Amino acid sequence: MSSLLLRSLLEAYRAALAPAAARFELAARLPRVAQRARFVALRERARGTAFARDHGLERIRTVEDYQDAVPVRDYAGHLPYLERMLRGERRVLTREHPRLFERTSGSTQASKLIPYPPALFAEFSAATGPWLFDLYTHRPALRETSAYWSISPLGRREARTPGGDPIGLVDDTEYFPPAVRALLRQVLPVPPQVARLEDVDRCRYVTLRYLLADRRLGLVSVWSPSFFTLLIDRARAHADRLVEDIAHGTLSPPGGPSPPELRLRPPEADPAQAEAVRAAFAEPTPDLRRVWPHLRLVSCWTEGAAAAQLPALRALLPPDVEVQGKGLLATEGVVSFPLLGHEGSVLAVAGHLLELRPLDDPAGRPLLPHQVDVGERYQPILSTAGGLYRYPLGDALEVIGRYRRTPRVRFLGRIDGVSDLRGEKLAPAFVDAVLDEALAEVPGVRFRLLAPTPGDPPNYTLYLEVPPGLSCDEVAAAVERGLRSNPHYDYCRRLGQLDPVAAVAVSDGLARYEAALTQRGQRAGDLKPPGLRREPFWHEVLAQDRPDAARA
Repeated sequence: MSSLLLRSLLEAYRAALAPAAARFELAARLPRVAQRARFVALRERARGTAFARDHGLERIRTVEDYQDAVPVRDYAGHLPYLERMLRGERRVLTREHPRLFERTSGSTQASKLIPYPPALFAEFSAATGPWLFDLYTHRPALRETSAYWSISPLGRREARTPGGDPIGLVDDTEYFPPAVRALLRQVLPVPPQVARLEDVDRCRYVTLRYLLADRRLGLVSVWSPSFFTLLIDRARAHADRLVEDIAHGTLSPPGGPSPPELRLRPPEADPAQAEAVRAAFAEPTPDLRRVWPHLRLVSCWTEGAAAAQLPALRALLPPDVEVQGKGLLATEGVVSFPLLGHEGSVLAVAGHLLELRPLDDPAGRPLLPHQVDVGERYQPILSTAGGLYRYPLGDALEVIGRYRRTPRVRFLGRIDGVSDLRGEKLAPAFVDAVLDEALAEVPGVRFRLLAPTPGDPPNYTLYLEVPPGLSCDEVAAAVERGLRSNPHYDYCRRLGQLDPVAAVAVSDGLARYEAALTQRGQRAGDLKPPGLRREPFWHEVLAQDRPDAARA
């Protein structure tokens, strides 16, 4: 594709995003009015459904009445309705029938299925549209480059619900309106069907075959920073094969050719680009500027536990490449999105009905966006066009300011997934903070994970990947001191109910972490960054039969 055609398509793409950006700007100035409108739309979509009848929604006139009539419910609370929908029953949670069901990442439990009717896609667009408009407006160089998006999981398999509805998107452009979708498909270098390759390693290889051949790549959007670092690790491992494929216009993934039904056609032969890839990956640290001279921005998680993975990501990127945080987006809905030049992320008040429950008063009435205070911490609660009503996300946010009259927030971490072997009550957000502090002066950390280890008494083990010659002893002692600032953990230690933190040095930690979770049904590319995990198998995964792993 010529540079002129690419720029023309992206200018048209930006113009298509402008209406969503204008609607958000109005909502940001009048968040109370905007959220009232979201409530009215929510009530209308529920009219005539089983849920509306059960809760008297058609008689409700105010958000406050809605809060009184509908309790805050997690996935289990919605499950009786969702099970009816999964069997194919109509008009259960929304008047619209879902186009599909999407899986959550299942960070602390089995994956869950979320209904996606057409109106939910519109609510996602109400948040993603203003973000992308802002990006292409304030970073005009991106309007001359292609973009790589990884939204849905790699290696996904086709599946259907008992009622016959599809599970999972056909491709990631379905998140966008039809006009925008058609434009996007012209500027994405990786064909969307690549994600349907079921083997993750082959899927990564084919992704790299397209990406490394594209000198116009300017924007990379992934979830976890480790997704991109592991992708580059695979490029290093397969560099010779990739160079041959790029030079000769072939596609030769490990394990044989791609399934013919995917109809994958590799880019044309490009010996000059093949030489650039060869030279880039001949360096100890790949010189990505040789491959992607126009790369300008990487969008990924940057807050909470993901912050620990940013140094490894930045070490791979050319110094002038910008890293932008994602805001808080979940499979269930969008809470916030970033705007360039503004710290944190802004609440997506033009998308869903948002409530924020004070963490220091969980029994109180949740607040609406215009009611929250700067400096306070909250748990977000969503009511969406997907049929989730007053659905709490297991996340903690801090309000750090405002954009127009709408709160800007910072993601602090998870408030669920608490580990409690002996009453110590270790929460992920707390452990992430302890690890951040303990590792602040430790150079070159590529992997860290704290997990319980069975025993009598049990303890927690810190699995750590650091450069050779660095001892883990002092880090483990610092983590132990940090954990003991939690009175519940300190009490268990003083009673002898827990042994102190032990340390195990590991290698290839991120790859082993990902492999262990994908083998157990979670999604490659959408895994939460390692911090605290409660599963009992981590010693076997990370340390057993490892000649280079020993207790420090």
